[in-house]
Amino acid sequence: MALPSSKGSYNLWEKDTHKSTSTSLPQPTQGHLHLNDERQEPDKPESDEPDRGQWGHKAEFILSCIGLSVGLGNIWRFPYLAYEYGGAAFLLAYLILQLLIGKPLYFMELVMGQYTGKGPTKCWEMNPAAKGIGISMCMVSLVVSIYYNIIVAYTIYYLFSSMQATLPWTQCKPEWVNCISERNHPAPVPCTTNITVMENLTACQCTKNSTIDNAFSFNCTPKYRTSTELFFYNEVIQKSDGMEPDKMGAPVWKLALSLLLAWILVAVCLAKGIKTSGKVVYFTATFPYVVLLILLIRGCLLEGAVDGVLFFIVPKWERLTDINVWVAAAGQMFFSLSVSFGGIIMFGSYNKFTNQLHGDAVVVSSMDLVTSVIAGFVVFTTFGHMARKAGIPIEQVAQSGYGLAFVAYPEALSNLPVPQLWSVIFFFMLFSLGLDSEFGLMETVLTCLHDEFPKLRKWKVQVCIIFSIACYIMALPCTCPGGDYVVTLMDHYGGDFAVLFLSFFEVISVMWVYGTMRFLKDVEYMLGHRPSLWPYWVACWAVLSPLLIVFMFTYRMVQYKSPTISDDEPFPHFAQSIGWALLTFVLCPIPLWFFYHAIRTFYKNDHLTTSQKIKKIFSPTKRWLPADGSKSSPDSSSGQEMEDKYGVDNPALFV
Repeated sequence: MALPSSKGSYNLWEKDTHKSTSTSLPQPTQGHLHLNDERQEPDKPESDEPDRGQWGHKAEFILSCIGLSVGLGNIWRFPYLAYEYGGAAFLLAYLILQLLIGKPLYFMELVMGQYTGKGPTKCWEMNPAAKGIGISMCMVSLVVSIYYNIIVAYTIYYLFSSMQATLPWTQCKPEWVNCISERNHPAPVPCTTNITVMENLTACQCTKNSTIDNAFSFNCTPKYRTSTELFFYNEVIQKSDGMEPDKMGAPVWKLALSLLLAWILVAVCLAKGIKTSGKVVYFTATFPYVVLLILLIRGCLLEGAVDGVLFFIVPKWERLTDINVWVAAAGQMFFSLSVSFGGIIMFGSYNKFTNQLHGDAVVVSSMDLVTSVIAGFVVFTTFGHMARKAGIPIEQVAQSGYGLAFVAYPEALSNLPVPQLWSVIFFFMLFSLGLDSEFGLMETVLTCLHDEFPKLRKWKVQVCIIFSIACYIMALPCTCPGGDYVVTLMDHYGGDFAVLFLSFFEVISVMWVYGTMRFLKDVEYMLGHRPSLWPYWVACWAVLSPLLIVFMFTYRMVQYKSPTISDDEPFPHFAQSIGWALLTFVLCPIPLWFFYHAIRTFYKNDHLTTSQKIKKIFSPTKRWLPADGSKSSPDSSSGQEMEDKYGVDNPALFV
């Protein structure tokens, strides 16, 4: 927004008196000047740039947002975290964090995109010193899109493998040592040095420590692995025992072909931007819900389903005092909602200016939670049946991540009638979920590129193909036997840590530098009225969200744990160094752009005093305008002038 140099402030706390339509608000007028009007180049006519495009229908926007937010993590990560961290207690922590961080940031990012009609890199005219945040968002989305499509490739591999007379993961191969095709009894406890106890048990599981394993009158029982587990790790990804260069190996050709197909589908669906992806989501965003409901009904009819449900939701309220529960819920929330990835800003930028998006933010974020809970019931009703049939505890079948999607659940599906049908349905659902999220990630990158270089919009198809080819080549190491470690490395450093860091600087740059109430004024102008429960949004934006984010980021750094090769073996130092280098790479645009902008501002404005130059660094530019075609900001014509201050002294922060 343009800021008058005269003193004064406006007050939004009084009762709203105008009608709830945009036409009842004062219309922007020209002639408004501020510090950043100095030596400002005039904007080019809009006709000089190719049309940016808009959603054909609001349903396309809603479904695309749901497709981005509801992904594979809702299926394979949320259910296990809920079980691991206290059942319903984890759900409560997740819901609270959604209310205090997730929904407010989701709404904020939608406003940033819709108000400006620009993507993550061009919406920062409100605070030009923070443009590096948008660039980092683009880079994080690129990193995540590279390894995320590997997971999509896994689903393609399993989808085709399901179309066989006998499911390949239900049978042991001769070369698979200590393999069992079906669990039919509990595994014995691991052997210990307490010989008396072990002798009374008459059986224990080998520990690979010969001193312990050979100390009994009986032979220890080898640690068996199921055929579904060995199929995934030995046949699909052919996982090596380390990530050193000599252990990485060559790309697994079947996986490389599956990845190629995944990138071809992404390129085809994104070739013309939202004009094509907006139509595809009508199927990819709705089909998973059909499958989830089918699997839920089927799961509830299985013997032992109640055992699985109780295992999933029985609350352990004492876990709410454990900080790790809240940190785990926050990590799931950020990755699931895709906050601070840039995709929400990007989707919002294709909306009509007057779209009532505050309800959209609530609906999409709520759908994310509902989907996660439904997925939990789907997974654990099936696991309950599996445990009842095998006579083993549910703990022995409940897994997280890859283990749930590609080991435990396929094993459960193989015990159902016509397992090929259920396997095809399940993996096609995973494929749809993954493809939707991949659309959002790649479209974010392409939108940033087209916004920075508008003339490239004439060659959308060519640019999309070139980027898809480049990403496929960069993802090929993930298809090697050591590729699983590469995926973990990229996820841990390039996605997890980076997003927490970005979210903090994003909310501070908008709400503490630009101003919370000034931002709310923009929302009021765009919607034609203040959003419902606006004091709640203001409190979260200005205070609660930043404090909670910085606390969780600090806790994560203090309690830092490296990703592991096995249970207790951390990644080698060279791999951790690569990870930290990746994190630095995706976040370095934030300080680099700030210093570039600050030096440039000081250098080109010799006529200003030092204090004026500092203000100018953070002042909105003349290009910070609403996307409704107005040539000045709403503030300039309202008669409610703003004091030209920033940070804690900014009257637009709370007044």
